[in-house]
This record gives sequence, structure tokens and C-alpha cells, in this order.
Amino acid sequence: MRVKFMVTIKDVAKRAGVSIATVSRIINGADNVGEQYRTAVRQAIEELDYQPNAAAQSMKKRTFRTIGMVMSDFSVPFFEKILKQIERAYRNNGNLVLFVNTYEDPEIEKKGIQFMVEKQADVLVIASTGKNEDYLARLQERGMSIIFIDRRSREHPFPAIYVDKRKAMYQVLEHLTLMGHEEIVFITGPRHLSTNYDRYSGASDFFYEKLLDPGKMRYFFGEFSEEYGYSVMGELIKRGSLPTAVLVGSAILASGVILCCKDHGIRIPEDVSLVSFGDLACGKLIEPRLTYVYDGHREIGKSLVDMIETSFYQPLERKNIVLQPELVVQQSVGKVERI
Repeated sequence: MRVKFMVTIKDVAKRAGVSIATVSRIINGADNVGEQYRTAVRQAIEELDYQPNAAAQSMKKRTFRTIGMVMSDFSVPFFEKILKQIERAYRNNGNLVLFVNTYEDPEIEKKGIQFMVEKQADVLVIASTGKNEDYLARLQERGMSIIFIDRRSREHPFPAIYVDKRKAMYQVLEHLTLMGHEEIVFITGPRHLSTNYDRYSGASDFFYEKLLDPGKMRYFFGEFSEEYGYSVMGELIKRGSLPTAVLVGSAILASGVILCCKDHGIRIPEDVSLVSFGDLACGKLIEPRLTYVYDGHREIGKSLVDMIETSFYQPLERKNIVLQPELVVQQSVGKVERI
């Protein structure tokens, strides 16, 4: 049997070529450390799978907790609502909630994860880009509590909470087809995200089971931004290739599509129908009201608080909590009349 030895701070210092005191200062977030030493220590921590807080937590019980949150963009309503739920639950009695925006950049995400390790976060909550999951898996094996939200891991078993986007995509396409739509465009964020893999799989399920032509649906993978939604919609209008329905992967994309349609005199739903994954932040003020897939933020937030609390006292089960999708049908989808 292979014996696994515990990696110490001394091992990290030796690998990085620095003193133990320097490693300690970096782990504890000191500012007076050169970036070259910080980089060397981070690399050593990753290579050795060193988990700074594992030993410390076994030696003393802390009266406060640190929750680290690594998300794509906290200005997005979904992530903002989740963060607020966590803050309400934990930002008191000295508890600390740290957060990092990744903007779907794997390198920024990796630095964010390393930052949470240095800050000795008790638990890391992440909406993963999918590009650093081997590193996350090693941290989990070393004892770090890690929870995935909104997105599942395709390669490793992590505790995760998310809405079933594969089934949601099927439901949306079923609704659009019943309303007579055949020419459909899907605009969404990066192709490599597990959410978009699941949505694509849901579309494939639908077209296969309904014996429909999958070529009727066009896909645009880019970024979750108002600018990207606007640019894709603008290009469709410019080319004269407007579909009967547009489906977007987030509310921020929907806002770009709506703005572009307004600027070009395109009416929703008379000229083009629109469906979104997630509602607009000011959805009740927009006419026509948007048809959308509910993002499950209330249920995800509640389950997340429960899981975080559990993680303070025992290892988490590496299982998925999969929420069933809910399509909220409002006025942004019109019926296509066939002659």
C-alpha cells in the first residue's frame, strides 16, 4: 500500500526557494511580499497539493468562518442574489465572505482559487469554468470543502447544486415548437462550460426524439454580456437572416438582444420571439414580459447555506442536487401562423 505523507509548510518553502516565514506571510495575505516570491509559493502549493488550513483547523476551533466565492461576474443578477443570501447568513459575528470575479477566464479563476487557499477559506463555492477542475480535485482530496453551483463538473465528483439545463432546453424547444417556431437561434456564453454542453445535449435530445431537423437551429457561442447579445442580433438583422425565435443563455444576453431590436425597429414578439435562461433584473418593468427559465436562485441559495454549514463539521457528500427546471411563460413568445 502506498503511504501518503503530509506536506508541511517547510516542504513548500524548500520547493519555492524561500523561507518558511515568507510562505507564512503569503498564506496569511501579507502585502509586503514580492510578486516573484508569491508566484513561486503558489506554484509550490499547487505542485505539492499543500492545504494550509487542514492542520490549523485540526489544532484549534475557530469562532469565525471564511467563505470564499469564485464566480463569473457578481454583477449578473443570479450570482448577485446568491452572494446576498450567503452574506445574510454568514457576514456576522466576525465571519468573512470573500469573492472573486473570473469573467469566465480560466487564468483569473485559478488565481482566485489560489487566493482563497492563501486566505485559508473554510469552504470554496465556485461556478467553474471547467478548466481548473483537476487542481480543485487535488485540493478536495487534501481536505478543502468545495461546492459547485449552477454548473456541474464533467470530470470529477464534487458536491454541486444546479438546475437541470438539459431538461430545461428540451422544455423551451418543446414550447417554441408548439407555438409554430422552426427557425431558432441560440446565443450563449463560452462553448466549454458544462451549462452549454447540457443545453446542447438537451437540444439534441429534443430534435432526435421529435424526428425534427436539428439544422433548423443555429448556435452562437461567445460571452455572457449585453454587448455580445447585441452584436449577434445586429449581425442577424444585417444579413437578413432573422429567425422566428431567439433563445439566450442568460438574462444579460437578453438585455442586449432587446436593445438591438429596439434600435432596429424589430418588434418582440411580432417580428421575433425571445426566451431567456433567467429573468431580467427589472423584468416586471419590461413590456412585453419575458418568457424565461427560472434560475432557481432561491432554492440554490437555501441548499448552499445548508451545505456550507454542514461542511464546517463534516466532509460533504460528493453528490449533485439537481433542481427541476421551470419555464415561466409570459408575453415575449408569439405564435407563428402558417399560410
